[in-house]
Amino acid sequence: MQSPSPKNKEYKDDWGTAAREGYEDRGAFRAPRAQQKTAGSPFLRGIGAFCIVTGVLWATYLVTHNGALSSLSAVTQVLQQNHGPIAIAGLGIVASLLGKYLRL
Repeated sequence: MQSPSPKNKEYKDDWGTAAREGYEDRGAFRAPRAQQKTAGSPFLRGIGAFCIVTGVLWATYLVTHNGALSSLSAVTQVLQQNHGPIAIAGLGIVASLLGKYLRL
């Protein structure tokens, strides 16, 4: 059987300082941190993300459905004929930026 070590045992190191540095005894329990509120509006951010994804998917549909994958000029011609996907994606970017900085 080992004898219990005394709690106030003095520590001696090779340099003769008799002190341990670099950490402290905080105990086993730590109080949880308070949650930080996110700045902005999660609703606007969600709407913005939805609009961006919708615009990209719509543009992909237009390009692949019309067979415009043969050249870059054909892709730009299809997107110039239909401004909807670019407008929706632009609206999503604006809504996402507003949602980041405005709190509603």
